[in-house]
Amino acid sequence: MRLVLVELTRFRSRRAIALMLLAAVLLATLFAFTTIWDTRPVNAADVARAEAQVERDMSSRWFKQELASCEENPENYSGPGATAEDCAESMTPRPEWYLERRQLVLDDVRNEAGIGLVVLLAGIMVIIGTTFAGADWASGSMSNQLLFEPRRAKVWLAKAAAVFVGATVASAVILTAFWAAMFVAAEVRGITTGASVQEAIRAEAFRGVLLAGVGALGAYALTMLLRHTVGTVAVFFAYAIAGTAVIAALPISGVGRWSVGNNVTAWLQDGYEFYDETIACRRGGGACDQMVKVTLEQGATYLGVTLAVVAVASLLLFRRRDIP
Repeated sequence: MRLVLVELTRFRSRRAIALMLLAAVLLATLFAFTTIWDTRPVNAADVARAEAQVERDMSSRWFKQELASCEENPENYSGPGATAEDCAESMTPRPEWYLERRQLVLDDVRNEAGIGLVVLLAGIMVIIGTTFAGADWASGSMSNQLLFEPRRAKVWLAKAAAVFVGATVASAVILTAFWAAMFVAAEVRGITTGASVQEAIRAEAFRGVLLAGVGALGAYALTMLLRHTVGTVAVFFAYAIAGTAVIAALPISGVGRWSVGNNVTAWLQDGYEFYDETIACRRGGGACDQMVKVTLEQGATYLGVTLAVVAVASLLLFRRRDIP
């Protein structure tokens, strides 16, 4: 336990990690501000601007030309039986055309900004996990640390625990603050949110926090395996750029089921259905269903097994390889 606390202190003291956590906070703040601003209620100033815009449109040359053209041939604009009076009614701009603004619906926020924020947080935590492990190898301090604690497995596990706890706690605080802001905004505007939606938000936030922690842990394990921050970043970058395309090009039917992105989405959204063009359909075999459903349990199993394989390989090689 003492070694875990030491590693947590090292985690907090890393300037690069502090800057990335600050970036995560700023991004969450931006997401919250943008969502609240884009769904703000219409006020008197908005109505005045809309009415002024209507006046400008009605006095424009383009509007007058279009209205005159419609009045000459109304059926070309509004269909058979249309009259010149219909043109003025259908083409004259109204203030409400410029006042359309979405209401703050927390279920929509969950499926849009909520998912986007979780993905960004997970990406930042992956970089944090990589940075935390890579700094020890880059500075050469790993050998010094093993002088004080020669049991390598214990050192590896303590660092892993610090990364997981640090990333999980930071993600939980950030997501809690984001959703608190959303609920306060909805409360101020008199918008009620059903119990089922609240439960879905809590479940998705929990899965997002766990994904961020597991992502940081996986990045840490891979960096301890490769012993280089740039190597880990290169692996993630290569997968992000070409991984999906390579998987889709494999001569295996239904290979989309094994995409990391599809399984992550299934984990976050409690299941995910997608079109998989790699599913082979027999000619003359009738209808062929190429839609694939990945359940929450399947996504969790895929991510858990992947993490376990990387972590076990990383730990075993850390115990046996020479430390420079």
